[in-house]
Amino acid sequence: MTISIKELTNHSYVDHQLSATLDSTEAFEGPEKLLEIWFYCDKNHIPANPNGQKLTLRDIPVETWIQILNLVKCEILSIKDTPVMNAFLLSESSLFVYDHRLILKTCGTTTTLLCLPYLFEVLERDLGWSFRCGKDKCGDNKDKFEPYKVFYSRRAFMFPSKQKSIHKNWADEVEYLNNFFCNGKAYVVGRYDKGKHWNLFVTDTKKAEEMGIVKEEEDETLEILMTGLKPSCAEQFVSNRTINSEQEVCDKKPEEAADDEGHLLGSNMTEQTGLNKIYQCTDKSDSFVHDAFAFSPCGYSSNMILDNEYYYTLHVTPEKGWSYASFESNVPVTSISDDRQDNIEVLNKVLNVFQPNEFCLTFFAKSEKNMNFQKLLNISKMIPHYQKHDKIIYDLEDYQLLYMRFERKDN
Repeated sequence: MTISIKELTNHSYVDHQLSATLDSTEAFEGPEKLLEIWFYCDKNHIPANPNGQKLTLRDIPVETWIQILNLVKCEILSIKDTPVMNAFLLSESSLFVYDHRLILKTCGTTTTLLCLPYLFEVLERDLGWSFRCGKDKCGDNKDKFEPYKVFYSRRAFMFPSKQKSIHKNWADEVEYLNNFFCNGKAYVVGRYDKGKHWNLFVTDTKKAEEMGIVKEEEDETLEILMTGLKPSCAEQFVSNRTINSEQEVCDKKPEEAADDEGHLLGSNMTEQTGLNKIYQCTDKSDSFVHDAFAFSPCGYSSNMILDNEYYYTLHVTPEKGWSYASFESNVPVTSISDDRQDNIEVLNKVLNVFQPNEFCLTFFAKSEKNMNFQKLLNISKMIPHYQKHDKIIYDLEDYQLLYMRFERKDN
């Protein structure tokens, strides 16, 4: 999977000025806030608007996404499109947009949840989607929203006092979410006393919508959150490129402005670290879409898409003292590799790149019978150099969640 020149140039959108002037010197908080909303169970359940059109999230123009993301306090670096999804590389992590669902992952001091009122206003105004469930349904006389399914999660912050608004503490985030969505449940998973826990909010599934579904969408998500990266591994994500002023960018000729050093160095980092080879691509994997960015003076983000619809994304803040890296994927590794690979191999490949002192792993699957879920239950002996400290399983209605935390044995 060598990255081609085409992969560096076939963006549907690039903000060259932002790419050239973005400075990550003040970045500090690596752990991301992860919001995933399934508005409908699949794209076939999207209703027609009053004009008889079936509009989807992918019909929302870039200009509107910019307005939504302004509320989150982040910007769009670039976008890659496939026939199934749009992958946004952001100044603070990533956004993935399918017809019927989205995944928004943002780090730093972003205000992820504060975009919700305007986002749902856009859906109602521009797409004709309405998720209002009425004041009586939730029993607290509040006008709330009820999409098909909502997940919101994050690792414990390293510097919670530096967060903005409701994101300073989990209780405020949960209150905000419960005031906005119907039927939510909140969890604190893992050891709370040492700040080594993981937070989760999830709504009940809108069961009425499942009637008539013949085949349920395959859905599994693996997340690896790593801290204390080995210094030599973190050093791979330090850039010595020069930040340009806005005037310098404006003065460039069009052909010079298109020469985007941040994206070029990001792609080089991807190849040099082998992050583009985490998954074995089979003959049936007919596409590999890649987008990466190297921040200055340090930091890295990338989105990679397999078979047009599955993504894996990585984000790295390599600063000494609070180094952090995350890996998230919805790739169904067993089926996409024709049983030649599993998530244990994926995990070991990721750990080999970063060699963290500590990491936690979360895995969502539709059933406890999921092959990867079963394998991960017994993973301890298959990851050399690490000692398991937590192993927690939750039955979340129509999902199974596995949470595990490991520390390096030679710490």
